[in-house]
Amino acid sequence: MKIDAMIEWSAEERVAKEKEWRQALFTLKLQKATGQLDNPIKLREIRRDIARLKTLDHMDAARKAKQAEHAAHQAAPADSAATPQAATTEQAAKSEETVSSRGKKAAAAPKQKDAGSAKKKAAGAKIPGKKTAAAGKGPSLSKKKKTSPAGKAGSSVKSASKKKSK
Repeated sequence: MKIDAMIEWSAEERVAKEKEWRQALFTLKLQKATGQLDNPIKLREIRRDIARLKTLDHMDAARKAKQAEHAAHQAAPADSAATPQAATTEQAAKSEETVSSRGKKAAAAPKQKDAGSAKKKAAGAKIPGKKTAAAGKGPSLSKKKKTSPAGKAGSSVKSASKKKSK
C-alpha cells in the first residue's frame, strides 16, 4: 500500500490497521514455519506496510513538536538577548575580558588536560594501561637460535665456508 493513502487515515484507523497487519504477519510466519505458505512475498509486503505506518507516526510526532516549538518561540517576549546578534556581541565581550585578564598568549594557548600525566612521563614512571619496556634493558638475550634437524654438523659447515671465503 502506498504511504499517500495512509496519510489520509486518522490515528485510530492507523492503530487498527497496524494491529490487523501484525496479526496477519504472525499467521503468515506460522504458515512459513509449517511449510504451508503459498506467497512468501506477502510477508515482505506486510512488514513494509507496518514500517510505513510507523514512519507516519514519527513524522506526525516531529511535526507536532515543531509546531509546539514554533508556538513557544512566538509566545516568548522579544528581548535583546534573544536575538542572534545580541548573543554574538555578548560572547565577544566575554572573550575580550578573558584576553585582557590573562594576556593574549595565555588566552590563545590551549589548556593542558592532565598535568599529572605529563609529570609522570617526564619522571619515567609507569602510566596505568600503557605498556613500557623496563628501564635500562635491551632485547632479551635468553632466546636461543633454533638448530636444524641435522644438528651441529650443518652449522659447522656454514662456519667453515665463511672462514674460507675470508
